[in-house]
Amino acid sequence: MATRPVQTYANHGHQPTMALVATAASVAALFCAIGVLLGKASLLAPTLVLLGIAAFVLSGIARVYIVRLQDRIIRTEMRMRLAALAPSRAADLERLSMPQIVALRFASNAELVALMDRALAENLSNAQIKQAIKEWVPDYHRT
Repeated sequence: MATRPVQTYANHGHQPTMALVATAASVAALFCAIGVLLGKASLLAPTLVLLGIAAFVLSGIARVYIVRLQDRIIRTEMRMRLAALAPSRAADLERLSMPQIVALRFASNAELVALMDRALAENLSNAQIKQAIKEWVPDYHRT
């Protein structure tokens, strides 16, 4: 599992750089579109390019944010499941990577703790965890 630097007050701020890129492209496209409306037809191509860039970046940002939010929800769900199944083992979840936690999400309650132990001991990949599941719990709401 990749380690991240410890978060503190000094480094906790989130800098959404790609959102700034999309906003800048959108504002530039707006000014170009105003120029087109004022009769500067030569600005039509840059307007379309800038709008395309903005749409592409914004759709990428939306996907990343959706997956991050869903991962946070899954982590919370798994904490709750472990707290109910094996309260003393809840801290072990923090030793797993997010892909491992997501894979364990599909395991039934009967096999969750044993499979988590195996994932920790053998450093199983998310695919290996999913293949080891005997009683699959489907998730039809994942994006």
